[in-house]
Amino acid sequence: MNSSRPSATSSPAPNEREKLRRLVQQRELCGLANDTKWDELITAMRAREDWRPSYRYKCIDGPVSDWDAEWFHHVPFPLISVEWLDIEFKQETHRGMLIAPATTDHSPWIEHLLRGAGLDYRKGNTLIRIFGYSPRSYDLFDTVIDK
Repeated sequence: MNSSRPSATSSPAPNEREKLRRLVQQRELCGLANDTKWDELITAMRAREDWRPSYRYKCIDGPVSDWDAEWFHHVPFPLISVEWLDIEFKQETHRGMLIAPATTDHSPWIEHLLRGAGLDYRKGNTLIRIFGYSPRSYDLFDTVIDK
């Protein structure tokens, strides 16, 4: 991985990871992902040249994020903080004023990537939710709003 790009372990503050570990313990959460799995996902998304999916996330210590499609610096580092991350897998391509947009379902390659990385996920109608912790939260699952 390019060393100038943040990785799963990157942290904005020196004690951030330890603070998050204490919060995980206080909330009695059980980890379902680790830095290696998250890095595999991020590296693959950064390597995509044709299309990168939009995502949103819920950190264990904050509210649900807005939607974003920038996978290089906007991901919530360190990723030990991620309770869940939603990926929108459908892409709409404008084809003209009088023609309905074309829809591409990217879930096959995304699911292949997630299985290969060993990430725990569920697929809905429009979203794939990746779980960082158990118990799994389904709050806002498969709702694409405020995008």
